[in-house]
Amino acid sequence: MRLPASRLLSVAALALLAGLTACSVPADTGSTTVPSATPLAGGVDPAALAKALRQFPAEPPSNVVSASVPLAEILHELGVPVAGVPSTTTQQLPESLADVPRIGSSMAPDVEKIVELAPGLVIAAESARSTVEASLADTGTPSAFLKTDTLADAKLAVKTLGAAFDREEQASAVLDRLGAAEAKLRALRPATAGKPTKALLLIGAADSFMVMSDGSYAGSLVALTGADNIADSQLGATGAFTAVDLEKVIAAAPDVVLVLSSGGTDAAQRAIDAEFAARPAWRSFPAVVDGRVHVLDYGRFGYTSLAVLPAAADELSGFLR
Repeated sequence: MRLPASRLLSVAALALLAGLTACSVPADTGSTTVPSATPLAGGVDPAALAKALRQFPAEPPSNVVSASVPLAEILHELGVPVAGVPSTTTQQLPESLADVPRIGSSMAPDVEKIVELAPGLVIAAESARSTVEASLADTGTPSAFLKTDTLADAKLAVKTLGAAFDREEQASAVLDRLGAAEAKLRALRPATAGKPTKALLLIGAADSFMVMSDGSYAGSLVALTGADNIADSQLGATGAFTAVDLEKVIAAAPDVVLVLSSGGTDAAQRAIDAEFAARPAWRSFPAVVDGRVHVLDYGRFGYTSLAVLPAAADELSGFLR
């Protein structure tokens, strides 16, 4: 049985205090620098962990439905059985979940199918909170929501679900694997110190491309390498995905262009070829001139997936080296 939320919050506060008092803080010299708190193992903020855990019952529920593919994968990695998972055509569920009942899409689950499974808890992505809560409003089914947008979100979800389902040991093993992949990406930082590679991340199809910021999953991986994602630094991105402003992109002159499409690598290649043909200005980019336009595998970079992170880290390291 895990600690109640109130106890966990106290533990988080003690960890925060320990991190602060462990720092040698000199007398006030006019500096406004504030020392950062020491995170828990796995790089997870204790306050964020305590907040996430307040959604879960003290006793782990025995019957769980996941309305999120990434969260279903995390539960699978932790050895937590799931009674239902979302239907999907663009994301890959673990093979061992192939025969688990489907509950409809992540953003619009079928409430009747969920009720038939009689779950003690439905776990969904934070991005689907409004629709899932509305669907479950009249059923009395408890729900919990976790972010899955970035790698940092996934690490917090692993830690949270590990604590909520008494799977701390399994969670630590998963976080160790993620840490090894992170280290491979961070190893690129010294090579780009002082002059980071300017990267442009695109997602979409012909005539409807968007740029991806560090708030996207692919962007969060690129950020680990020390590359300069121009969506954040020069294009004024206001969210994970923002419409392309070609004039600003031209001015930014990216060194590398990474392209993603839910239709797969062939669809992404066709889309970017059509875009370059329709707008010749793209051809002046350093990335295009130097042959550094790369199509990413959607299964590795389009959504958070722990199983393929090592392969994604290898691929991205090759593109940004």
